Parts: sequence; C-alpha cells; structure tokens
Amino acid sequence: MRLAESRSVTPSPPPNLIFAMPAQSHQPTLSPISSSAESSPNSESESPSPPMKSKALSNSISPTGRAKAAINSKITSIATFLNAKTQGKRLKMTSTKTENIYRTADGRPLYEAESPDELALVNAAYSYDCCLLNRSPNHILVSMPTARATVEYEILKILPFDSSRKCMSIVVRRTGSQEIVLYCKGADSTIMPVLSPCPHNSPEGILREQTQQQLDRYAREGLRILVMAKRTLNSADYTDWWARHQEIEMSLENRERRLRDSFAKLESNLTLLGATGIEDRLQDGVPETIASLLAAGISVWVLTGDKPETAINIAYSAKLFTQQMELIKLTARSRDAAETAINFYLTDMENAKPTSSIGYSQTLRRKPRALVVDGKTLTFVLDPKSKLILPFLRLAKRCASVLCCRSTPLQKAYLVKVVKEELNLRTLAIGDGANDVSMIQMADVGVGISGQEGMQAVMAADFTLSRFRYLERLLLSHGYWCYDRLSRMILYFFYKNAAFVFLIFWYQLYCGFSGSVMMDQMYLMLYNLIFTSLPPLAIGVYDKRVPEDLLLKNPYLYKNGRLGVAYRPHDFWLILLDALYQSLVIFFVALCAYAESDVGIWEFGTTITASCLFANLVHCCIEIRSWTVLHVISIVVSLASFYLFSFVYNYWCVNCFGLPSTYWVIFVCISSAVHWLVILLSTVVAVLPRLILTTVRISLCPDDSTKVLLHSKRERSRGEGLLVTWSRSTSASSIYRITDYGSKNQIITTIT
Repeated sequence: MRLAESRSVTPSPPPNLIFAMPAQSHQPTLSPISSSAESSPNSESESPSPPMKSKALSNSISPTGRAKAAINSKITSIATFLNAKTQGKRLKMTSTKTENIYRTADGRPLYEAESPDELALVNAAYSYDCCLLNRSPNHILVSMPTARATVEYEILKILPFDSSRKCMSIVVRRTGSQEIVLYCKGADSTIMPVLSPCPHNSPEGILREQTQQQLDRYAREGLRILVMAKRTLNSADYTDWWARHQEIEMSLENRERRLRDSFAKLESNLTLLGATGIEDRLQDGVPETIASLLAAGISVWVLTGDKPETAINIAYSAKLFTQQMELIKLTARSRDAAETAINFYLTDMENAKPTSSIGYSQTLRRKPRALVVDGKTLTFVLDPKSKLILPFLRLAKRCASVLCCRSTPLQKAYLVKVVKEELNLRTLAIGDGANDVSMIQMADVGVGISGQEGMQAVMAADFTLSRFRYLERLLLSHGYWCYDRLSRMILYFFYKNAAFVFLIFWYQLYCGFSGSVMMDQMYLMLYNLIFTSLPPLAIGVYDKRVPEDLLLKNPYLYKNGRLGVAYRPHDFWLILLDALYQSLVIFFVALCAYAESDVGIWEFGTTITASCLFANLVHCCIEIRSWTVLHVISIVVSLASFYLFSFVYNYWCVNCFGLPSTYWVIFVCISSAVHWLVILLSTVVAVLPRLILTTVRISLCPDDSTKVLLHSKRERSRGEGLLVTWSRSTSASSIYRITDYGSKNQIITTIT
C-alpha cells in the first residue's frame, strides 16, 4: 500500500518506525513523512506549546546529518507550507479525521520531502512547535503554536520553482475564512527586490536590515540561504489574476515567458517574514578527492547556484581553494565593466614574470590564483555578442581553480560547451540534482551521484556513483587503466594484422603477383577471428600496468592518459615498422629453411602461419604488465585452438567447402624437425629486437609509471624481514631472514 501511494524520491521509512493502524477505514491522501532530528523536543502535535522567543535555530536537524537550518524569528508556519510537498500516509491526530501514524522511536513524525533542504526546514518548524500534520493535494493541516490548535489551509495554487525566477510560491486560504495569502521562498537576490517599499526607520525596515545581517552571517558560514515572504491577497484580485493566468496556460505563443510574467505579478509587494540558512555538509573524502584531482593535473571548476560568500566558504572547506591562493573576483554589472576587469587581470598576469631576485613582491606574484565569477558576470561573458568568451577562457586557464556562483542550469551547460569547443578539451561533469542534468548531458563524460537530491542526474549520466569520493578511483585508477589498456590493445591489433598481411605480400614476389596465397583459406579466415582474438582482449580488459594503491598514492601518473602518452602518432608507425620486420624474418627464415627441398606449398604456408602465431603470442607476453590466470588462459587457448582446428580440419576434410585439399598437412609438419626449428628460430629473431629495446628503455630512461613501480619494489625489498640478534655470552651477532611469508609457521634461516 505504501509503495503504491508514495512516489517520493526519498527513501522509505527506516525499520524503527512505530506504525499504528486506525480503527476506521483508511482514506487515501498524500501526507508527509519526516525523519528524526538531532536535537528537538519530543512534543506531540496535539499538545501545543507557548510561543517561542525570537532566536535563530542553528542546531542540526536533518536526519542524515546533512543539513542544518538556522531560522529567523518571524518564520512560523511558512516553512511548513512550502517544504512539505511530500507523499505518504496520514499522521494520527486527536481530531475527527482518522489517519495512520509514521513516527520514529522518540515519537517524532517521519516526513518525506523532495529534497533534503525541504526536509530540514519542516523539521526545523517542528522544533519550533509548528508541526505539519497532514498534506493532501488540496489541503494542509498544521498544528500552530500561537493558535494552540490545528489549523487547516486550502491550497489554491502552487507556483513552481524555475531557474529564472529562483523562487517558488504557494497560495492558500485558511478554512473558515476568506483570507488568501501567498507565501514565497527563494533566493535573497530574488525576494529582496520585490518587497513592498517601506521607510528605513519603520519596524519593517529594521527587520529587513537585521535579516540582511543574518544573511551575510549565514553566507560567511557557508550556509544555503532562503528568504521567506508573504502577500495578503483579496478575493477579487486573485480571481482576476487566476482568470488571466488560465488563459496564459492555454496559450501556445511565448508560453514560458508569459507564465513567468504572470508569476511575477503575483510575487510582488511582498512582506518579509525571515530567512533560513541550511548547511550542506560535505561528504566524507571530498577535500581529499579534490586535492588528488588537482594533483593529477585536472582542472576543477565548480559551478553552483549558491551566493559567492557561501560558495567561497565551501571551496575552502573542499580544498578547492587554499590560503596560499590569490582570489580574483569578477563581479561586473555591465559588459564594459566585465571586459575591463578581464583585461586588467590578463595584463597583470602577463606582466608578472618571475625574475632571479626573490622578494616579497615576487613571491606574491608567484602565488597560484583562483577565479570567482558570479552569475551576472557570466551573463555578459557568455553572450556571443560581447566577444568576451575567449578572454575569459584565457584568464581561467591561468588560474588553478575556477568557482562560478549564482549560475543557472543553462549557464552551467553553456560554460561546459564553450570550454569543450573553444579550448578543445575533454570535459567531465558531475552533479547530484536536477539542475545539473543539462551540464551532465553537455559534457563528454557525465557522472551522477545518487543521493538525497533525486535520480534525475543519475538517469542522465554515463556513470553513477554513490559517493563523491569514488570519483578518485573512477578517474585515477580506472581512467588510467582504461586508457593504457585501450592504447596497447589497439597498437597490438594493428601489429598482428599488419604482420600477417605482410607475409602474404612477400609471397607475391615469388608467384608473380598472381594473387595466390600459400596459406589455407580457413587459416586466413580464422586467424584473427579465433586464433589471436583472446590475447588482445585480455590486455584490453584485465591488464593493470600499475596497481591501484600506487595510482592513488601518486595522482600525477594520471597524466599518462591526460597528455596521451601511451598512444602517439609515431607509436603507430613504429609498431608497423616492427610488424614489417617480423614478417620479413618469419617469411625468409622459412624460405631459407625449405630452400632446395620438395616441400609442398601448404606445408610451407602452415609453417609460416604457426611461426606468425608464436611470434604474435610472444609479443603479447612482452606487452602484458600484470599476469593473471586469464592472461595465461588466453595464450593457451590461442595455441590450442590453432592446433586442435588444424588436426580436425586436416584429418576429416579431404575436399571441404570447395577449397583445395590440405589433407594430413599438419601431421606432416609436426613430424618434421625443420618445422619446429623454423618456428623457434623465427620467433626468437623476430621478437628479440623489441625485447632488447624494451629492456634498454626501462633501464636507461623509464617513464613515471616505471619509476613508481621500481621504487615500490625497492621499498618492499628493503625491509624484507631481517632479524638481527646478539649473544651476550659469545659477543657474536647473527642476521636471520624470514624465508616463508605465506605460512603461519615462518621459517627463519641464518644468512650471516
């Protein structure tokens, strides 16, 4: 029943709930379910408490420990009205209406909400004895501390949130009266300008000044800010607005713009109620993950809708900014001001050239920079007519980190687009909410975090993570492996195909380019399909050049893929040159071995095919960096499939598929010593140069990955379990080595 009625994105109630069934029949409604707060009174909804004094609630109230609400004194039932748009069962009350109760072990109602922010606000209202009792599609039932009774409101209209207005509203009418009130919550930059005019010395003006001070304090503390306001409407005005609004909803021309204008007419001349500050706590491992990404050479840009003060505070907490960084703030209010600021900072950076003298001023100039841009500045910068996109990107490239505040979802997506197209870079976007969907879809790689914000980002992403810290493993470990595997697998595919084709080309020199081949047609078809298909797949799927712990410990190794080190244009030509050399060795070694003999063309071709197969597999063994059972199986299966097919094919098929008969050829070959000597000699001579070059390169000029592996090996062998003892009676010392690490009964042998 509960799953059928509740369609909320938040999880179902935990098992510690107390569920009380009513005696009467159940009436289906959409009601809230809420979680326990960290600190709140265990007051029941039917027992009202006296009004609370003016103070701000700053204790944690989110059940997940994720959100903290700080609520201004004048907020009473506003948080309840606007933030309990949830679905579920009814709560039990002492009234004529019968409902189901969902409560936690301490007696608190369990709410469900569309976002953790709304859940935090409703829990905060409960802590102030303003308890949401029922939420149906058309009615709200609230226990008010001032009324000392339950109050029911009829929902007339909900004005949904959108990124342009940055607010949402609800129009309600108290049951039993004709008073219509619009309650609105949204960003301070949206609500404050639409408040009704008032003198500064009036109580309303003083309240606004105090609220603004609280907003500034909340922003400095890194809290998410919401401003609450209301407007009392008369029935005639609302009826006229509703009639015009219905016409707009039915129209098709400029519908979205006209809807926004209609909402704006109603959301004007508001009266301030107060403000809230909700703490969005960082998940575990976020600072460490961002630090690792920066150390890997990845440019990290944070695009958020928070205020600049809040975003900067969070950036410091997440280690996106450090105290050693110089902050560059772009807060222009016109196109010319934005251009002047960007050109000023670009000129300053170009003139800041380090010299040999080290002084205080030079030290300041060498400090890394962090760029902070607000939403209005982004509006001017991202306008194609302003021609500020390229200067802005040049400025951003010179900064270690970029933080964009008050940005809308469309701005996020367009910023990802211009970075991807103008700078020709690969982009990855990660988000957890619906406002991140456009950004995730625009990026080359989209990552969605499944959590409290819903599943929209997850459904639009390429990868899904349950925690932000897993991004470190996704990029630094799996990203490194994926690029390295694919690069070496593709090069190996080119190599083995080119080597096999070159063998046929060399034979054309001796058959007058007639197009005939010395290999059986079945070998030509199955060589890439079966005989050599598994080894490159083993490299491309299971090979690990560097273990995961070393990759996470050394994030700079990620540049192997970021800079395209493993697959460069000259690597392709080198691998083709190697294939050309190996084909020459394989063909002419066999040609010289069978010179002036009466060997048949099919025996000659079978020997060359077997030699090429052995050379390819030995080459694959050199390329494998981490041997596993699957790698061994791929090599064994390749050899076994070739000889098994050859035995069956040459034994049963005297004249099959209309092809020339190769009956009993493989048995003649394996009984000849020349066949095996040709395979051995051609394989060694063909692969020896690559083995020598690989050894010399690793010994003389190893890359960063090889250096890390060698250093790790030396560190492990340095403390290899040596035990030093000294005898007082004989004044002699002995050194012992633990020779068996695997068994519980370790063997200790004397080495000196």
